[in-house]
Formats: sequence, C-alpha cells, structure tokens
Amino acid sequence: MSWKKYSLEDRKIPGISGFAIILIIVSLYIQSKLVLFLAVFFLIVIFCNQLYLKRTGEKLYFENLNVKNYFFIGDKGEWFLTFRNEGFPILKAELRIYFDFFVSPDEDLQETSLSSMYEMSIPFSLFTNQAKQIKIPFTAKQRGIAKIRSIEFRVPSLLGFGETVLESKYFVKQQAVVYPLPIPVKGLKEQISVLQGIHIVPISVYEELLGPVGTRDYVPSDSFNRIHWKASARKQELQTKVYERISEKGWNIALNVSDGHSITGKLEKLLSSITEFAYYAFHKQIPYSLCINVRTAGSTPFLYLPIGEGKEHLQKVLETLASVSTQNTSLPYDYMLSFYNSHLTAQPYFIHAGIKTDDTKRMLLGISKKGAKLFELKIEQEFGLLSELAIHQERRMLL
Repeated sequence: MSWKKYSLEDRKIPGISGFAIILIIVSLYIQSKLVLFLAVFFLIVIFCNQLYLKRTGEKLYFENLNVKNYFFIGDKGEWFLTFRNEGFPILKAELRIYFDFFVSPDEDLQETSLSSMYEMSIPFSLFTNQAKQIKIPFTAKQRGIAKIRSIEFRVPSLLGFGETVLESKYFVKQQAVVYPLPIPVKGLKEQISVLQGIHIVPISVYEELLGPVGTRDYVPSDSFNRIHWKASARKQELQTKVYERISEKGWNIALNVSDGHSITGKLEKLLSSITEFAYYAFHKQIPYSLCINVRTAGSTPFLYLPIGEGKEHLQKVLETLASVSTQNTSLPYDYMLSFYNSHLTAQPYFIHAGIKTDDTKRMLLGISKKGAKLFELKIEQEFGLLSELAIHQERRMLL
C-alpha cells in the first residue's frame, strides 16, 4: 500500500541549528576545539533527526487482503492487518485505525467514537526486516457494511524532535458485512397465484408439459395429442399422458427508500421486514426478486436482484439489504417502477414497501393490469404489516 507522508518538525530544531552556528563562530574566535566539537555534534544530531523523519516509512508495506466476512448482530469478529518493514526501524509509534460504526471494538482497546466512525489507537514498533500482524477484535453492532476507512502511523523521531505521519492512500479491502435483524411481519403467508409457473402443487389449472410423470386410462374428454402411443400399444388400450400440476409462487419486493427529498425515517424497520420476507421465502422455497431505488451504475440503474431462491440467493439479498445506507443517492421510485414494468421479468406477486404518491399508485395500477397481485408492506409500531393493496379503491380515486 502507498502512503501519504508528511513530517512535523519540533519547534526546537531551528533554535538548535541557530545555536550550533553561533557555537561554530565562537569556537573559531576563541580557538576552542571543544566548542567546535559541541557545535558539530548538535548539527549531526539535527541531520540524523531530519534524515530519520524523511526516510522512515519508505519501505513499510501493508498486505491489503481482499476479505469479506459476514456477521449477525452481536457476533464477534476480527480484522487482521499485516505489516512488513524493510526500511528504517519504527519505534514507539502510534497506529491509528478508523473504521465504520457498524462494528464496535472491544472495550480493552483504546478507542474514540466519532460521528460515524471509531478511532483506535495502538502502540506500534517494527524493526528492520521484520513483519507484524495486528489483530482488531470487534463486535457486530448494527446493520451495514463496515470498512476500515484509514490507517495512520505517527512515528516519533528517535531523538524526540518531531514526528512523521503516514496515511494510507487507499481503503483497506477487508469488509465486515452485518446482516439486518428481522422483525415479525403480520400477514406474511403464501398466496395462490393466477399465473403459471414452475412449482409443483396439488391443485392448479396449469401443468408442466415438458415431460409426463405417468399415464392413465383414456376418457373421451381427453385431447387427442395427449395420447401416449407407446404406452397404449403396450397395454393394448388407449393411455393418456399425466403431467405434474404447477403454480408460480414468485414475488417481487420493491422498496422505496425515499421520503420526498430525504431518506425515510422507517428505513431500518422496512429493511428488517424485508429480511423476514427473505427468511420466509428461503424456508418455503419461494423464488423472489428485489428492487430498491438506490442509484447504481450499469444497465439497471438501481439495486436489483433477479428472481432466485435458496441459500445463495438469501445471502445476496441480506448483503444487498446491509449495503443500503442513509448516505445513498436515491432514484425516483416511479422511474424504478416504470423500468421494472418495461424491462424486467414480472412476478405474480408484487409487494410495495415505503411511501407511495399518486404517481406511484398509477404505476402500481399498470403493474396490476399485467396480472400481478399487489400487496403493501407497512410499519406499525415495532412490527411489519403485509396487506393486499386496495386496487379497486385506488382505481376509483384516480379515474
């Protein structure tokens, strides 16, 4: 890692330098070798002091590992910082580490809480051609992605006159992802979809036509193209193909993080409610996609996770929810809904969360006209509430 470096000189240095020059003049005047020796000694001390301040840290290397660890709130974790010194020895230095407040350091380490970061101070010494690993234990405190924002060394002069400050030019790549904590959501249950899908169910009007699971005796109401000719020849009577009954159970969850020109004050509870959705869908094997109107770069201009299910999808969703911050730049929610309606795969269940305006209601009506069943996620005190969106009432109000 490269370092930004600057030196802080002690105010005594100019005075000592001036005093040494005066001693040289006096020694020449009185012809005293002792005074001359003292003057030269002071100049050598100043030279060595300045040389150390200038050269220290030039060959100090930091192993910047790209590591991402995942935690639940309350979990213990550690960061490991490895340094190698191939230059001047570093003695009695102070290592300062600044990191996000989503994790908190252990109490036995000296730390200071800033507005959005913790500052830790650790004594540090490292001789030439020596390596050292610093361990930073912490506890996951709240939802978010914690990063080490800066590493700073304050290296005092060996002679005590001034110090050199080394600051990291780049972020440390290690990250601690703290998953959000779920809260109960009233009304969270599986709904029967009217759209065809891929999940096997006992009763449905849809069938998986890619391959039959068996045959049965033919009845006059069966379609001619459903006859299984090989099975019919084998049994010497007509047999009809039997297919599995299927039904779509897919959800799309759309979160509006904005409230006018600011981030909604209910952001944490909304994210916790969606976390409950994620766990519920994981246990019930329900596929779902996620849209959040946080501006991103790329072909999809907002946070979007395509439909998926299982453990890997759950981890992606939890990490996405952890990444949402009040510092994010939001995208107009109505634009996100328009993009979803025009470019993304529609799901039979559409769950809206957050503030909705009249324009939002019009966009949701457009989504419902394509066959999606609309739900709304609200926050009531310390719980989430999932209820069906009164689409007929909204339509009368808008027309």
